[in-house]
Amino acid sequence: MTFKPIILLVCAATLVLACGGDEETVAIEGGEITIEAEGEGVRISGEQEGVGPFSGKFGEKAEIPDGFPEDLPIYPDSEVVAGMLAGAGGMVTLQTGDDFEKVTAFYREKLVEEGWTLGPEMDMGPQRVLPIQKENQTGAVQLSREGDLTNIVLTAGFGPGS
Repeated sequence: MTFKPIILLVCAATLVLACGGDEETVAIEGGEITIEAEGEGVRISGEQEGVGPFSGKFGEKAEIPDGFPEDLPIYPDSEVVAGMLAGAGGMVTLQTGDDFEKVTAFYREKLVEEGWTLGPEMDMGPQRVLPIQKENQTGAVQLSREGDLTNIVLTAGFGPGS
């Protein structure tokens, strides 16, 4: 799964919200994206050559997208702030007020319980990345602390080469 389209989508969505627009279709390299404002959130959809179809929700109406791996644990009492599918992968961003170390311990335990193999952990001070793999799926759990919130980014590729 490539992250370049995701970054472009988030930037475009931010522009639509900042400009007060309701809906905008923007040409991107190899495709197009439609961005729709929904209250305090944004819905995106489109297709890009080399990625395929993508869709997601950011902000107030964000949710875990249909098709996201059900065996990738969702932290209890967390709020979904973004969710998207793009090609053969997906991403969910969560936030919780729980302690960074408590959230990290949860993922270390629950991922193994769900049959995921943990790769070498990357500890970068206020940020930690847990690479994961299970059968033909690869991904990561990225954790960071910002103020009173612990941010959790779950990424997963769903097939060969993910």
